[in-house]
Amino acid sequence: MNPIIDKSILVEAPASIANMGPGYDIVAIAVRELRDRVKISVKKGYGKIRVQSLSKEVPSGRGNIAYVVAEKILEEYGINNVDVEIIVDKGIPVSAGLGGSGATAVATAYGLSVLLNLNMSRRELLKIAGLGEGYIAGTPHYDNVAASLYGGAVLVDPVELKVYSIKPSYNLWIGVIVPVNRDKEYKTRKARSVIPRKLDLEIHVKQSASIAKLIHSLHTGDIEVLGKAISSDYIIEPHRANLIRKYWEIKKLALKLGARGFNIAGAGPSVFFIHDSYQTALRILKNLSFFLESHGERILSFLLNIDNQGVRVLDNRVNLREN
Repeated sequence: MNPIIDKSILVEAPASIANMGPGYDIVAIAVRELRDRVKISVKKGYGKIRVQSLSKEVPSGRGNIAYVVAEKILEEYGINNVDVEIIVDKGIPVSAGLGGSGATAVATAYGLSVLLNLNMSRRELLKIAGLGEGYIAGTPHYDNVAASLYGGAVLVDPVELKVYSIKPSYNLWIGVIVPVNRDKEYKTRKARSVIPRKLDLEIHVKQSASIAKLIHSLHTGDIEVLGKAISSDYIIEPHRANLIRKYWEIKKLALKLGARGFNIAGAGPSVFFIHDSYQTALRILKNLSFFLESHGERILSFLLNIDNQGVRVLDNRVNLREN
C-alpha cells in the first residue's frame, strides 16, 4: 500500500436517528440537513496524530472520536510512516442523540481509507467506526455509524456485523427537538445505564411485534404503520423518558396534533416525530416548540428529510467495496 503523501480530503457524513422507537441498537435512519465535516491531511512522518475540534463542546486531541478511529486504523494496517492531521467541524448538535459521534467516526474512517489507499470495505469501515463509538458509549454499537455510512434506513445484524440497507423513496418529514438547557452529564453511557437487563416474556412479544411493524413499514412506506411502530416501545422509552423533561406531555401533544409517530431520538435527550406532509410537520414542530418554550425550556428545532447517500467526499465520488 502506498499512501498519497501531502494530500488532504474533505469528507461529510450525515446525522442519524437510531432505534426509531423499538429498534434498539439495530435500526437507524440518516437525515440530510445535519452533517459533520472532517478535513484530513496526511504527510510523511512517524505516525503522529493531531486532531483539532472547531467546536468548544467537543475536545481536541485524544478525547475526540476522530483520534480514536485514526489510531485504530494506523494500528490495524501497520502504518507508521505518515503523520495525520484532522480538523472536525461539527454540524450536528453534541450529545443530543443524533449520531454526532458516529458521523465523525465514519467520516474519519472513510477519509483515511481514501487518502491511504486502504480500499476498506463498508464492513471494515463499520467495524472501525463502531469501535470508536464504543470509546464514547462504553460498548461498541453500529446503528448510528451504519446509517451515516450507508445513508437511508439501516437494519444492523450485530451477530454477523451485517447491514441491510433500505433506500426509502417515499416522502417522510422528521421533526426533531433538541433541549439546549439539558443535563450536561447526559451522555449515551448514562442513557444506556438505565435500561433493564431482564425482560418479561409478554414485553418481549410486544416489542417483537413493534419491531416487525417497523421493518415492514420502512420497506413498504406505510407511514401510518410506521408511526404506530415508532410510538410503541415497551423496553427503552419507559426508562429513558424519565431523563427528559416533560417527555410524556410532549408526546401526548404531538400525537394529538397529528404526528404519525413520536419517540426519543437515539439515546436522547432529543425527541422526534414523523409525518408525510411538510406543512403538517412544520405546524406540529412550531406548536411543540411553543409549548416547551412557554414552560421555560430552551430548544433547537429542525425539520429533516431522509439522506439516502450517506458519507461522501465533497470534491469527488469514491465507490466502496461491499465485502
